[in-house]
Amino acid sequence: MAHSGRVDIQWTPYDVPHITAETYEGLGFGYGYALARDRLCETAGRTLILRGERSRYYGPDAVAVVGFLRTTNLNSDLMYRLRLPDAWVQEEFDALQPNTQDYVRGVAAGLNHYVDTLSEAERTALCPEEPVPTFTESDIVRAAMAFGVGKELIDVGPSLLTSASAWTGTETPRDDSRRHTDPVGVEQGFGSNGWVYGADVVEGGGAMMVANPHSAWARTPHEQRIYMHQVHLTIPGELDVAGASFLGMPSPLTGFNADVAWTILHAGTVTPYVLQAMDVQESPTEPTYTVDGIQKPLAFREVSVDVLEEDGTLGTRTYAFAQSELGPLYKLAAAPGRPAGWYAITNPGERNARGLDQFLAVARATSTRDLIRAVEAHRGILAQLLVADRHGEVAYVLAGNILPIPDDQMRACALRDPSVAFNILDGRREACAFRDAEGRPEIAPPSFYPTVVSRGIIHNTNNSYKYSEYGAEQPSYPMVFGIHADDDGAKARVAAGLRYDPRLVMSARRLAEITAQGVVTPDDALQVLFDNRNYAAETFLDDILALCDGADDDAVREGCTVLQAWDRRNNADSRGALLFHQAWSRVVRIEGLLDVDPSGDPDVAARLVLTPRTAPAVVEALGAAVRELKDLGFAADTPWGAALSMTAEGERIPLHGGSYQEGILNGEMPAPLTEEGFPTILFGTAYVQRVRWEQGEVIADVLLSHGQRDGVETPGRTAQLTMFSDKTLYRFPFTAAQVSQADSVERVVLTVEARE
Repeated sequence: MAHSGRVDIQWTPYDVPHITAETYEGLGFGYGYALARDRLCETAGRTLILRGERSRYYGPDAVAVVGFLRTTNLNSDLMYRLRLPDAWVQEEFDALQPNTQDYVRGVAAGLNHYVDTLSEAERTALCPEEPVPTFTESDIVRAAMAFGVGKELIDVGPSLLTSASAWTGTETPRDDSRRHTDPVGVEQGFGSNGWVYGADVVEGGGAMMVANPHSAWARTPHEQRIYMHQVHLTIPGELDVAGASFLGMPSPLTGFNADVAWTILHAGTVTPYVLQAMDVQESPTEPTYTVDGIQKPLAFREVSVDVLEEDGTLGTRTYAFAQSELGPLYKLAAAPGRPAGWYAITNPGERNARGLDQFLAVARATSTRDLIRAVEAHRGILAQLLVADRHGEVAYVLAGNILPIPDDQMRACALRDPSVAFNILDGRREACAFRDAEGRPEIAPPSFYPTVVSRGIIHNTNNSYKYSEYGAEQPSYPMVFGIHADDDGAKARVAAGLRYDPRLVMSARRLAEITAQGVVTPDDALQVLFDNRNYAAETFLDDILALCDGADDDAVREGCTVLQAWDRRNNADSRGALLFHQAWSRVVRIEGLLDVDPSGDPDVAARLVLTPRTAPAVVEALGAAVRELKDLGFAADTPWGAALSMTAEGERIPLHGGSYQEGILNGEMPAPLTEEGFPTILFGTAYVQRVRWEQGEVIADVLLSHGQRDGVETPGRTAQLTMFSDKTLYRFPFTAAQVSQADSVERVVLTVEARE
């Protein structure tokens, strides 16, 4: 094999790998090597998930967190084997751009190269509970494809075994665990924020971004959530990009180059797919389904899963899934907004690895509008992006594929029951299939999307396009993007994805304050995130405190005294934030108390409906919170940072931020409180990126709060935790001169061999 190029990796003091290569394959090789060094166990664990192999190593019945969903190993394995078949994975790899193919090959080779430098004992010591596989190009492609189908698990996960066992005469093994039919747990961890400030509100001619994507902070082999990893990728004269990524995507999902910056947010109000209610005849010999009055035979596809049995032996279980012209059919149990029955799924995100092309194209963008064109040419990951450039323009754009269903067609295809969700359609009619001539889900054109370009301010807290441009309400787009119109009735609101979002209200409130003088400074922009103002306290606490008069419960009186003195923030030294957190989690569960507008409009005020029934319940919630704190060993006025902290290199570091449901933009969703405090942060502020331009030169201040390396204590992690605690960022070395002048923690030079 001939020499193909040199790869240089320099780790700077905060553990960021700066990777320089001559080719895309070399760049991928360097990234794979660095990723394995930093996050080998996480990468191995995710690979086993997407291959459908958790049951092989951990048994079928154990429950794991996969991304943000909690289900059994068997359900996860069946889902990914059914929806990411090898043939589709290869097809998608073959369809990638040549440079992307080279990059993917390099990533897999780089992962394996690092693993080869470890002895078997070192691998076992590093990842004692996770077998480290030999990585392939298919593993990288699967990770990109999983973004498109993962949410389907919420609907079909509990019914996968039921669907496969519905056919008599089909050999389906007996699965005793009731866990497989339990609802899939959805962790409420999507609290990312983003703000982009155009040239109309910042000085210097360029735009400014504050990006705040959220992720989990701690990982185990059975808790494979979302984790950020920073990288700087350079091919001189071709590509120069830095930022953070997650879930196996090998290029920054939030990042920047010399000309443009972007950040990713969850598309929480977008309909990723529709369910189609099918007419299925469950004959034991000739099962059929009916479309437009015509009976059609069902085909079957077998999915086999290797399973670690209770006796320690390895067995294989085979499941047969019915296949229609709309793909697999699922026998779903009744759920809110969904009657029991057979369903197909039409998902424009399936069979799609174009996110790999997409974010390499984004990395090469030279302006906001150029980035939008890159997204539109390679729609891959269904997410919202905010964009800012050195020319002063900012934008909102949706990155993934959407079904092009106008509202009149959605209503025409809806089931006639008004209690059924708007995105459950009539699969008995071919007109409601929304498939092209090849049977693939239809794809919306760029003109169908609510793209926004501005020189003002765009903000988003994982809500919809509608109120993303500060000070301007966007026209209503089809309901697949989120429902805002009142005339759609209760049916349209079921499963619409819209919700009251106190963080968006707080963001709008803060933007009104910082724009009052006309110019937004970099410090202003960062303080919107880090001032830790508690929306729920600012909005509702006075009403709660008014209930304190005449309280005869000592715990209630003590709680009222503490909350009266609280600064209504979630800073580390805030006394009262801990009590309010424990109390508010009870208050929000009081039926009929919180009166909010479901449209998502941040200008519509919310209020507490205090009645002879709800008011005493609020008082009782406060007293119960005080008693709970004392039972756990905390005073009612214990500072927030005494309960919310992390340990780094033996040092306890108090933290700040708080609950999404309290409207704190610097979201930190902790696990339930124990006697030792909050044991971990389930989801919260992870990567922070403030990017701006001065005299045309990019300036990036960043932070990765949970650190780069999975389970490894480093001075870089400790320093960043301390900076996060102090609400400071560090200046990122981006240009070649800046990187060469930066301190180097470690440096590796690799040689990539050409393929024969």
